Amino acid sequence: MFFIGIFGIEHKEKRIKQVDSFLCRECNSEGTGQIIKSYDYFHFFFIPLFKWNERYYVICNACSTIYELSKEKGKCIEKGSVEGVTYWDIKDTYKVNQRKTCPICMNEVENEFVYCPHCGNKLK
Repeated sequence: MFFIGIFGIEHKEKRIKQVDSFLCRECNSEGTGQIIKSYDYFHFFFIPLFKWNERYYVICNACSTIYELSKEKGKCIEKGSVEGVTYWDIKDTYKVNQRKTCPICMNEVENEFVYCPHCGNKLK
Protein backbone atom coordinates (compact mmCIF):
# COMPACT_ATOMS: atom_id res chain seq x y z
CA MET A 1 0.00 0.00 0.00
CA PHE A 2 1.24 3.45 -0.92
CA PHE A 3 -0.38 6.31 0.99
CA ILE A 4 0.33 10.03 0.99
CA GLY A 5 -2.00 12.26 2.98
CA ILE A 6 -5.45 11.95 1.49
CA PHE A 7 -4.76 9.71 -1.53
CA GLY A 8 -2.97 6.44 -2.22
CA ILE A 9 -2.54 3.27 -4.25
CA GLU A 10 -3.61 -0.16 -2.98
CA HIS A 11 -3.86 -3.77 -4.17
CA LYS A 12 -7.07 -5.73 -3.61
CA GLU A 13 -8.26 -9.30 -4.12
CA LYS A 14 -11.99 -9.92 -4.28
CA ARG A 15 -13.88 -13.23 -4.33
CA ILE A 16 -16.24 -13.19 -7.31
CA LYS A 17 -17.97 -16.57 -7.40
CA GLN A 18 -17.88 -20.21 -6.31
CA VAL A 19 -17.68 -22.60 -9.29
CA ASP A 20 -19.38 -25.94 -8.65
CA SER A 21 -18.18 -28.03 -11.60
CA PHE A 22 -14.52 -27.25 -12.13
CA LEU A 23 -12.09 -29.76 -13.69
CA CYS A 24 -8.63 -29.31 -12.14
CA ARG A 25 -5.62 -30.30 -14.26
CA GLU A 26 -3.37 -30.86 -11.25
CA CYS A 27 -5.48 -33.23 -9.13
CA ASN A 28 -7.48 -34.64 -12.11
CA SER A 29 -10.78 -34.36 -10.33
CA GLU A 30 -13.98 -32.46 -10.87
CA GLY A 31 -14.75 -30.38 -7.84
CA THR A 32 -15.29 -26.83 -6.74
CA GLY A 33 -13.20 -23.73 -7.18
CA GLN A 34 -13.26 -20.04 -6.37
CA ILE A 35 -12.96 -17.21 -8.88
CA ILE A 36 -10.84 -14.33 -7.55
CA LYS A 37 -10.37 -10.85 -9.06
CA SER A 38 -7.07 -9.11 -8.34
CA TYR A 39 -6.44 -5.43 -9.14
CA ASP A 40 -4.63 -2.25 -8.13
CA TYR A 41 -6.50 1.01 -7.60
CA PHE A 42 -5.96 4.68 -6.85
CA HIS A 43 -8.11 6.20 -4.12
CA PHE A 44 -8.83 9.68 -2.85
CA PHE A 45 -10.20 9.85 0.73
CA PHE A 46 -10.63 6.04 0.52
CA ILE A 47 -12.91 6.41 -2.53
CA PRO A 48 -11.55 4.31 -5.43
CA LEU A 49 -11.15 6.49 -8.52
CA PHE A 50 -9.66 4.11 -11.12
CA LYS A 51 -8.38 0.53 -11.39
CA TRP A 52 -5.63 -1.12 -13.41
CA ASN A 53 -3.82 -4.45 -13.64
CA GLU A 54 -7.06 -6.46 -13.38
CA ARG A 55 -6.57 -10.24 -13.37
CA TYR A 56 -8.90 -13.15 -12.75
CA TYR A 57 -7.91 -16.45 -11.13
CA VAL A 58 -9.54 -19.79 -10.32
CA ILE A 59 -8.35 -21.58 -7.16
CA CYS A 60 -9.04 -25.31 -6.90
CA ASN A 61 -10.53 -26.08 -3.48
CA ALA A 62 -9.06 -29.60 -3.44
CA CYS A 63 -5.36 -28.98 -4.18
CA SER A 64 -5.09 -25.14 -4.00
CA THR A 65 -3.62 -24.84 -7.50
CA ILE A 66 -4.15 -21.38 -8.96
CA TYR A 67 -5.15 -21.00 -12.61
CA GLU A 68 -5.40 -17.76 -14.56
CA LEU A 69 -8.53 -16.82 -16.50
CA SER A 70 -8.60 -14.45 -19.46
CA LYS A 71 -9.77 -10.94 -18.62
CA GLU A 72 -12.72 -11.22 -21.02
CA LYS A 73 -13.96 -14.50 -19.51
CA GLY A 74 -13.51 -13.13 -15.98
CA LYS A 75 -15.54 -10.02 -16.75
CA CYS A 76 -18.34 -12.14 -18.27
CA ILE A 77 -18.47 -14.34 -15.16
CA GLU A 78 -18.46 -11.28 -12.91
CA LYS A 79 -21.41 -9.76 -14.83
CA GLY A 80 -23.28 -13.08 -14.70
CA SER A 81 -23.56 -13.65 -18.45
CA VAL A 82 -21.44 -16.85 -18.29
CA GLU A 83 -21.89 -19.51 -15.61
CA GLY A 84 -18.95 -21.90 -15.60
CA VAL A 85 -15.29 -22.34 -16.39
CA THR A 86 -14.21 -24.91 -18.96
CA TYR A 87 -10.94 -26.82 -19.24
CA TRP A 88 -9.79 -24.55 -22.11
CA ASP A 89 -10.46 -21.28 -20.24
CA ILE A 90 -7.69 -21.76 -17.67
CA LYS A 91 -3.88 -21.44 -17.80
CA ASP A 92 -1.53 -22.93 -15.20
CA THR A 93 0.05 -20.26 -13.06
CA TYR A 94 1.05 -21.35 -9.57
CA LYS A 95 1.02 -24.55 -7.56
CA VAL A 96 0.68 -23.85 -3.86
CA ASN A 97 1.50 -27.37 -2.72
CA GLN A 98 5.28 -27.36 -3.26
CA ARG A 99 5.87 -30.33 -0.94
CA LYS A 100 5.60 -34.09 -1.33
CA THR A 101 5.34 -36.93 1.16
CA CYS A 102 7.99 -39.60 1.64
CA PRO A 103 6.37 -43.05 1.15
CA ILE A 104 8.55 -44.66 3.86
CA CYS A 105 8.52 -42.25 6.82
CA MET A 106 5.45 -40.17 5.72
CA ASN A 107 7.20 -36.85 6.40
CA GLU A 108 6.62 -33.89 4.10
CA VAL A 109 9.68 -32.80 2.12
CA GLU A 110 10.34 -30.06 -0.43
CA ASN A 111 9.30 -30.89 -3.99
CA GLU A 112 12.84 -30.54 -5.43
CA PHE A 113 14.42 -33.07 -3.00
CA VAL A 114 15.62 -36.34 -4.55
CA TYR A 115 16.27 -38.05 -1.17
CA CYS A 116 14.25 -37.76 2.03
CA PRO A 117 16.22 -35.77 4.65
CA HIS A 118 14.52 -37.73 7.46
CA CYS A 119 15.09 -41.38 6.44
CA GLY A 120 17.38 -41.21 3.38
CA ASN A 121 14.90 -42.98 1.07
CA LYS A 122 15.08 -42.06 -2.64
CA LEU A 123 11.93 -40.14 -3.58
CA LYS A 124 10.06 -40.70 -6.83
